[in-house]
Amino acid sequence: MTQHYTRNTVEASAWCRKCGKPTMHRIDGVRLGPCLVCLERLEAAADEPKPEKPAQQIELFSKGSK
Repeated sequence: MTQHYTRNTVEASAWCRKCGKPTMHRIDGVRLGPCLVCLERLEAAADEPKPEKPAQQIELFSKGSK
């Protein structure tokens, strides 16, 4: 059975299956939401610039055939 919280609760400590330890979780409405540590990790990964690989020039026609 899931635990329900009051509507005034903002965050609570609970076991995170991803982290494998008790961490602070967001409370959505009256139910337990996502882990705040995991959310920070996801946001940091999304903000990190991805290395751009150079565009490859493809040939429209092969050079050997006429």
